[in-house]
Amino acid sequence: MFLALREIWHAKLRFALITLVIVMVSSLVFIISGLANGLSEGNTAAIEALPADGIVVSAGSDYQLERSTIKANDAASIASVPGVEAAELIGISSASVKSEASDSLIGVSLFGVDPAGMVAPSVDEGTWIGDTTNGVVIDESLAKKGIGVGDSLTLEPEGIELDVTGIVSGQSYRIAPVIFMPLELWQSARAAGGGYQESTATAVLVKGSGTALVQIPTAVPDTMVGSKKQVSDHIPGESEQNSTLLLIQIFLVVIAAGIIAAFFYIITLQKMPELGVMKAIGTGTGYLAKALVSQVFALALVGVLLGISISDTLALVIGDAVPYSVSMDRMALFGSLLLLVALASTLLSLLRIARIDPLDAINRTA
Repeated sequence: MFLALREIWHAKLRFALITLVIVMVSSLVFIISGLANGLSEGNTAAIEALPADGIVVSAGSDYQLERSTIKANDAASIASVPGVEAAELIGISSASVKSEASDSLIGVSLFGVDPAGMVAPSVDEGTWIGDTTNGVVIDESLAKKGIGVGDSLTLEPEGIELDVTGIVSGQSYRIAPVIFMPLELWQSARAAGGGYQESTATAVLVKGSGTALVQIPTAVPDTMVGSKKQVSDHIPGESEQNSTLLLIQIFLVVIAAGIIAAFFYIITLQKMPELGVMKAIGTGTGYLAKALVSQVFALALVGVLLGISISDTLALVIGDAVPYSVSMDRMALFGSLLLLVALASTLLSLLRIARIDPLDAINRTA
């Protein structure tokens, strides 16, 4: 370690440039991870927050809520299945609303729920919809657009007026803020849009044992049961988006390995005469190898930590301008992966050090 630190100290600019490259690559990996996590949360946060053990959708919908239609009486049939503790209809759709203060349309996701049922997220401001006929609870992202408790929204193009009774946080679906409303109001709005019956919903939220969930498709024909994760993964574009961003991150990690390997291999070639002399006076290959590995680990660790700091700072700077969310699990995963890849990239240099011929190196310096 002494040799490694001494060399870094005497060639500060060279190693600073190597560290800078590692910082740039690692920060890009972490920033893409934050974007991927933010987009995923924006797509699925409201689904993941549902207090259900399973979600029943219509057969053939491929777990896509927009393609699912459930009859109102199916909830009662599901509730009668042994082992099912609760079964509750929910309606989910996309829509546009207009506030009193602006004529511009805002894209939202509508969640029609039983006001007295299991879906009741913690309200940060105001009250839950309760028995209010046209009362709705909005996500905080709408509140940041100047919409508050007591304001009215107009559902377009149906022209239905909605009264804001409360504000919740962290409720988004398909990158759109969620508006919770009574199921009857959601059914009326959907029927007013044309093509739908008022007695239908999108899905049934179920609480119960795993055995009971498996029995539901048999007890209630034309239905299928999925977990919240299955439904989230089948949101159009969700899995493709995550796969694309993950592939970019993997390529960046591979690129980082190539860059580090190239830098240190060139440095090793430049030091061949000195390394040969050191071997000639009795320095072991293991000692030289430890010095190289220590150098790479120290620079990679500094680069990864600075990359994490940059990505965390970016989260504070951009705020809600883009979907961006820092996940410590992802940071730890990719940080560890970058460190392992950096260490693995020293293999070529280590092999070159092991093959150094002291006599040849001395002749080169003579």
